[in-house]
Amino acid sequence: MATHYTTLGVAPDVPQPELRRAYIAEARRWHPDRFVGTKPAEAEKAESAMRRVNEAWHVLGDETRRRAYDRELAASVSGATSLGGAIRRDDGIPRIDPRLLDPDFLASRRRYQEDESEVRHSGIIRTITAVGFFGLLIGIFIFTAYANGPVATNPTSTIPGPAIGVDAGTCVRQMSGGQLLSVPCSGSSDGVVIGARELDGICPAPTVRELILPSDIIVCLAQGRG
Repeated sequence: MATHYTTLGVAPDVPQPELRRAYIAEARRWHPDRFVGTKPAEAEKAESAMRRVNEAWHVLGDETRRRAYDRELAASVSGATSLGGAIRRDDGIPRIDPRLLDPDFLASRRRYQEDESEVRHSGIIRTITAVGFFGLLIGIFIFTAYANGPVATNPTSTIPGPAIGVDAGTCVRQMSGGQLLSVPCSGSSDGVVIGARELDGICPAPTVRELILPSDIIVCLAQGRG
């Protein structure tokens, strides 16, 4: 079964730093600049692969989205179509042979069980300190909204990192050659520029998408306002 993990060529339990390296390697492999002048079918294949790679990193590159995705994979194990030949019967009772399950599902289920165990443990702590913890959450929420809100909705006028030819707060689309095109924020765009970084850098928290330029610079994009 094709998953975001197979798209990046990694195991579902891969650590985050190794996952990032796999994404960068796949993004370089399928970057449109490598297929300029090739046959239309090859260029189209590369463009499709690049979209899958970007989507996989969008989901797996964020810990919260990754955990939610792992839960979806683990939940699909319970479906008969997902189990396939992993169901056997002993004395008329249906049983699951875990050795026959897809490895991606097994690893995702392990991560799901670990997350569930952590949630239950956290639930006990929250019960003991409910009032104080609730107040702390409100304070964190207000602080986070105040600190991150202006960055996501009204980026600063300077780019933190290497120059990319456009200012922060600009809505852009990436052209087939990899270059950025400024577009009105009221229309369709890939997102709003909030920063840029080298390949080994990290985009700020409001980032929802990352674009790789031909110069190997990563452009950090927030959600478009159009």
